[in-house]
Amino acid sequence: MEFRILGPLEVIRDGRPLDLSGRKRRALLLALLLDANRVVSSSRLIDALWEEEPPATAHKALQLYVSQLRKLLGRERLQTKTPGYLLRLEPDELDLARFERMQSDGRLRRPSRARAHMLPQLHERYLLDTSPGTRRIR
Repeated sequence: MEFRILGPLEVIRDGRPLDLSGRKRRALLLALLLDANRVVSSSRLIDALWEEEPPATAHKALQLYVSQLRKLLGRERLQTKTPGYLLRLEPDELDLARFERMQSDGRLRRPSRARAHMLPQLHERYLLDTSPGTRRIR
């Protein structure tokens, strides 16, 4: 499986893109990808999905979005871990990780950038819907 966040958000399985319809589901996936292989708390994910006041049903809605992602990605990949969720990735499945590895190996001729400098650009991409006609996720 291949996860792409350096451009339109995409998940590729067997050479074909998966259907990532739903703005909240895409936002959840991106939040988990940015912290791949680490537990992300439910409260942090709720903050990422609802900018202002989350609805009273936010925890239930989060569980629904996680369930939908599990159907796409597999139970072994998206796990419930106290106090939230963990998305398991292999080292080269995420394009950002491949980019960082190539950069550290000296295979990219661009000046090195710290990951922290890339996060504002990724956050902006996170906030924007990647479909034609670009709309806000929230």
